[in-house]
Amino acid sequence: MKILLKTFIVFLLLAGSLLPYAESRVSAEEDEASVLVLYSSKDKTVDADQRLLDMAIGAFTDSITFKDAETVTVEDIEGVTHLFYYGKVQDTLSSNVREVMDTFSGPVMALGKNVEQLGNGFDFVKSAHCQTITALSMPGQPDKAMTIEPEEVDGIEIDEETEVLVQGENKTGTYPIMVKRENHYYYDSDSLVPPFSMYFSQVLYDVFDIDTPAGNPAYIRLEDIHPLADPEQLMAVAEILKEKEIPYMMAVIPVYTDPETGEEMHFNDAPEVLKALRYMQKNGGSVILHGYTHQYRDSETGEGFEFWDVENDRPIYQGQEEEADLRRLEDFESREAFEEFTEENKAFERDYIEKRVTRGIQELANFGLYPLAFEAPHYTMSQNGYEVVSEYFSTYVGQLQLHDKDWRTMETTPIPSKPSFLHGMQLLPETLGYVKPEDDKAVERMMKQADQYQITDGGMTGGFYHPYLGVERFEDLIEGMEQIPDVQWIDLKEMKNVTTAENVEITSGDGTIETDINQRGLMMTSMDFPVYHIKVAAEKSMWGIAGIGMSGVVLFGAYMTVQRSSRKRMRGEK
Repeated sequence: MKILLKTFIVFLLLAGSLLPYAESRVSAEEDEASVLVLYSSKDKTVDADQRLLDMAIGAFTDSITFKDAETVTVEDIEGVTHLFYYGKVQDTLSSNVREVMDTFSGPVMALGKNVEQLGNGFDFVKSAHCQTITALSMPGQPDKAMTIEPEEVDGIEIDEETEVLVQGENKTGTYPIMVKRENHYYYDSDSLVPPFSMYFSQVLYDVFDIDTPAGNPAYIRLEDIHPLADPEQLMAVAEILKEKEIPYMMAVIPVYTDPETGEEMHFNDAPEVLKALRYMQKNGGSVILHGYTHQYRDSETGEGFEFWDVENDRPIYQGQEEEADLRRLEDFESREAFEEFTEENKAFERDYIEKRVTRGIQELANFGLYPLAFEAPHYTMSQNGYEVVSEYFSTYVGQLQLHDKDWRTMETTPIPSKPSFLHGMQLLPETLGYVKPEDDKAVERMMKQADQYQITDGGMTGGFYHPYLGVERFEDLIEGMEQIPDVQWIDLKEMKNVTTAENVEITSGDGTIETDINQRGLMMTSMDFPVYHIKVAAEKSMWGIAGIGMSGVVLFGAYMTVQRSSRKRMRGEK
């Protein structure tokens, strides 16, 4: 039996492909705009605040460079089409900053503090008293107004020749928030989180001189689908979406790990779930890799933080059974020793992520499921992690963690973006949240969010749903999203996506998925892969044998019936 099994494996490795094969290459169009962002920050490095700006600008160009304002020279603006200054902290700027601002002839936007030091182009902005506003609006556009929680802004004075693009309001009057004079823009706030980000992104259409898009893109994502998912619940939701002809995303976790026993369950252990997923992929669904196990240490799949050590609030720098080494700079004899320690940690994290992402892609591909994008569990991942993932995926779905100090520092952005810290990945932002099991008004809350994100033309309305909640609440969510004016459902298969791992390349576009899989190489990466196909082939063979046997029984029975009838006629019996 063992010899037969080995022979069969070799046959599978040498035979033709078991999965669809095609070659396809996707090349992204380069954006002509080139942006230089000067910044003044507390620690002189790019941090969460600058990355929020990165996310906003990334919707209009993927050529973005950040530079500490103290180090800028006139040579830095060579080839730059748009210049930004972000004053997060009060600072004394060098004369070089003013020289750069006065020399640059393209569109310039300044945010936050230190505007009075930015040269002649910003002389139209004068500091005034701080104001607390409770509403935001855009003059002459009644559909772009909303009430907000009280927020303090620095306050500015402008002359009659200055155009007000966004204004704040309170009981005593209106106050300019975003203003423009010729090709100079000023934003009187350092906040780039919602709801301010919605207005900021809307103004960027003007800054980059790009026509606002028609329609409102939207997506629904079915979350945390693993081998223990209920196939009947999956199919019930899938049938609703198929009937409505709504494309959707499926956040798939290839392995369920029992937190008590450590036992793993794969999709080959759950054939009905796998069957449902294949049906969904064929009928409007697109697979997203949502981690490999969606857990770390003793957490449960779907609950854990696979790419973040939440217990110590830091990236994954040690194995699941290893104790965390929490030494800091002051614990080392020299900075060089600490930096070497840091690089070792980052190398461990890289290896950890690479193994899990590679295995996830390969395992899904082996089952005929083709991930077109990536979503980190709980949206938690280090900056180093994003760089690693970008080597495997061209598309990322969800919210983004903005620095490595606290996983809770995560945010979204109003429109799809290619921020520089995603290293070329396209972000499809999640903006609506999800249907919380304990929240009876969850759908109502999500639809209110959808209304707010339409402040930005082309604002994304993306949310997710756990299929185990059943179809009733799902129908409420879909019906609510269908009411979004001119809703345009995102279909990942229509987008240009590229997913690559060892022996696997997956591309999409124009509604199709194409795969280039080195079947022999894939089978040799893990014995689990050929064993699955052997099992399937054996089952088919057994059914074939059973079918032949049953056919023989039926034929024999028919033959005996005919013989008995013939003998009766010969004896003259009735």
